[in-house]
Amino acid sequence: MLLRKKNNKLTKREYWEKLEFFDLIKDLHTTEKLLSEYSGGSSGKFLSAEEFHTALVDKIDDIEFGNQTDLSELWIWFASTCAWDDFVGEEGQELGNRIFARLDKWWKGNK
Repeated sequence: MLLRKKNNKLTKREYWEKLEFFDLIKDLHTTEKLLSEYSGGSSGKFLSAEEFHTALVDKIDDIEFGNQTDLSELWIWFASTCAWDDFVGEEGQELGNRIFARLDKWWKGNK
């Protein structure tokens, strides 16, 4: 049973579920596995797919274990024609778009 505060505001868990935060984390782990299969290339601040992969793993760890909820960097990485698209291309397009939509929802929900 979910508990609500007296003023009917969402609990932290309800808020995260509403913004699909747990689904986002699951998708990010999927991207990490897919990205690990790529090498070379470049995109913006990343000189290679390996460098982007390391940054992505670090960001996921920060979110899961460091209790960080600033997702703005991820929002940029998964925006159309940015790092994710540059390294993974069509193979990861649907996944990247789904992640960006969730990040965008989170971004707008925190303004």
